[in-house]
Amino acid sequence: MENFFKIDVLNKIKNLETGVNCVEKFISKNEAEEILDYLRNLKNKSVGKSKAVEREESTKIFFDFNQTQKLKNLKKRIEEVIGEFYVNDFQPHIITSRYPLRLHADTGKNPNDIIYKNVIIPMEIVYKPEAKSSNPPNTIIFKNKWFDQSALFSSNINSNTDFIIKDKSKNFIDIMDINDFYNELLKYNNSDMSYKGNVFFVDESFKNYIEYLTKSKRYNQRTNKHIISDKKFDMRHYENYMSHQPYNDLQSLEIDRVIEWKIGDLVYWDRCRIHSSDNFLKNNVLYKTPLAMFTSKKKI
Repeated sequence: MENFFKIDVLNKIKNLETGVNCVEKFISKNEAEEILDYLRNLKNKSVGKSKAVEREESTKIFFDFNQTQKLKNLKKRIEEVIGEFYVNDFQPHIITSRYPLRLHADTGKNPNDIIYKNVIIPMEIVYKPEAKSSNPPNTIIFKNKWFDQSALFSSNINSNTDFIIKDKSKNFIDIMDINDFYNELLKYNNSDMSYKGNVFFVDESFKNYIEYLTKSKRYNQRTNKHIISDKKFDMRHYENYMSHQPYNDLQSLEIDRVIEWKIGDLVYWDRCRIHSSDNFLKNNVLYKTPLAMFTSKKKI
């Protein structure tokens, strides 16, 4: 697992580790709303090589700090806390998540990159309007570290073609093989399709969306190499936070910090850390949006 980064680069990465940190009320709620409003109303929601990515489970909008003076000032304020940084391989973005992110590590794909900090600022939490009670979402940071290229962690690595899709009842369903799913739906037109116990309404728009997913390439590799022991994950923690992920995927992992979301907080941790969303759907969160970036210590 430590053969990806060049040895001198790996040593520098390890020397820069500072664990998990949070600065409360780093920006105000008004500032968060202004940034979201600006980015969502851009005519061209893409910067450089990246484009806005719209899926049922999430929407990403990429940006550059040099786009406005306010964004430049925000970067300067972040650097006053974490130190000078660069963004090399995946642009700063906001991501609106309607389904919880699963276990992953944002370590990039360049063995020469001195990866530094994951940075998020919670910008928005929207609860289900009909809910009688609700709780804030959390970001789960594990003690376990990953020094290979960016990865999604799963005990099942036989398929890299799974996607989260909404069924007819608007429930999120994990489709394990999007190609098989697409081949099946081609038999239907403006009608219901039953697929492995779930019902989907198939029209031309749905076909086009699924076809788009079949052609999508994931940035992260899928691996089970994070499982390095027989240690079982704490069942209490699983039920409280991680029930959106198959239990066996969490084998040998241990939680370090549970960061409760508060709008405007600055949260940062070492990019080598495995992390995840919690299952915020259980807490009646409809969707959430952070500003996020994967920083490096030197420009490449």
